[in-house]
This record gives sequence, structure tokens and C-alpha cells, in this order.
Amino acid sequence: MNQSNDAIRQANRKALPKFLLILFCATLIGGVFGYCAAYFGLDGLAEGLSQAGEFFSLHIAPWLLLCCAVLLPAVCLPLYFAARRRLAGWDGEDEAVPARAEHTLSTAMMACGVLMLAAMFLMGASYAAPLMTSEEPHLLGLLGVPVFFIVTMAEALLLQQRLVDLSKRLNPEKTVSVYDMKFQKKWYDSCDEAEKLLIGQCAYKAYLAMSKVCSVLWLIFTLSALFLGTGFLPVLAVCVIWGTGQIACSYWSLRLDRPGGLVM
Repeated sequence: MNQSNDAIRQANRKALPKFLLILFCATLIGGVFGYCAAYFGLDGLAEGLSQAGEFFSLHIAPWLLLCCAVLLPAVCLPLYFAARRRLAGWDGEDEAVPARAEHTLSTAMMACGVLMLAAMFLMGASYAAPLMTSEEPHLLGLLGVPVFFIVTMAEALLLQQRLVDLSKRLNPEKTVSVYDMKFQKKWYDSCDEAEKLLIGQCAYKAYLAMSKVCSVLWLIFTLSALFLGTGFLPVLAVCVIWGTGQIACSYWSLRLDRPGGLVM
């Protein structure tokens, strides 16, 4: 027990100086930024950012949303056909062929997910500025944005169905449809122990990345609320996402730590 306590104290003494140095640097940077903000004033910057955001919402975001609708099949379809060609020529012996096909499918799925998220952001960004003015309505935002968004989502859904169906050819034990409302749960249940271990490692890495990003965004939005008057909603949104991840992780840790709670 004494050796364990000594090891704990030694680890704390080793990590504390670096932690205090980082804390001091962060405090110094925050103090300098706050002083500059108070001395020079940020009213002009806040107004400029507001105008830039409105211009982006009205004139840039809708066209970027159209680009997502074009890019999604342009990027994902070649990857899908490449994986299908590999499987079509597979003799059933060379294990490197299905491995490369799985990698190609995973790349296509990741690209599809990224473009879906981009489309969802651009949809919201397009409506961040008023679409109706006293002069004339913004027809691109009123009519074009919903069409571009629906087309992108339809493309993503069909492509994901194709990608999942091709992946099921590599894994015959997986038969759940992508249109099943419990697709993720049933897919996970059909995985073997090695696949579940891989999913757990990926989830852990995703959790760490989410925590780091949320902490940085919390700081940015807190400072922007203080100096730019952006309000508390951005901070609330980040804290809701961050808190959901923290609470879900703690809840399932307590639940699965019970005897018989962890089932592979």
C-alpha cells in the first residue's frame, strides 16, 4: 500500500509542473486578450463578423450546399465501384482483397458522413440570416436550399444503403437492413468479439476527441459571448453535447461494471 501511495505521489509531482505551466500560460493569454479587448474595443469587430456571417448565409452557404449535393456521389460512387470490382474478382483465397475492399468501403462511408454533416451545417447556416426583407424575398434561400438539402440527404441514404449491402456480402452473418430503425444496435449485436473490441477502441478515441473539441469550443464561445455579444446559446449547445457524452459514458460505465453487465 505504501509503495502504491508513493507511486501516486510521484506521478502527481511529475505531472504538476507541466499542468501549472499550461495553466499560467492560458491565464496570461486570457489576460492579454482581455486587456486588448478593453483597450481597443471590439464593437467594430463584432459588427464586421455579423455582416460577414449574414453575407455567408445569404450568398455562400446555399451554393456550398449545392456543392455537397454534387460532391457526395462524385466522391463516394467511385469508391463504391472500386470496392465492388475488388470483390467481383476475388477468388475467395487472398485475404488481402476483402481487407482492401473493407478499407475502401470505410473511406466511402466516412466521406459520406462528412458531407452529410457539412450539408446539415450549411442548411442551418443558410437560415441564420433573414430570408424575407422589405425589398424582396431571398428566393435561393427559400426555394433552393430545401431542394439542395433534400437531394443531398437522399443521395447519402441511398449511398449508405449500397455501401452497407456490399459490406454485408463480406460478412454474411450481418443481415440487418440499413432502413431498420434499430440498425446500429442489431449491427453491433451481430459483431464478433474482435469487431466489438475495435468498435470500443474507436468509441474511446471519438470520446477523447469530442472532449478536447468541446473544451476548446467552450472557451471560444465564452470569450465571444463576453467580448462580441454572441449570447449564451453557443455555450449552451456545446455544454449539452459535452454533458451528454460525459453522462452517457459515466452511466454505462456504472451499469456495465455490475456483475454480468458486460456482455460481448
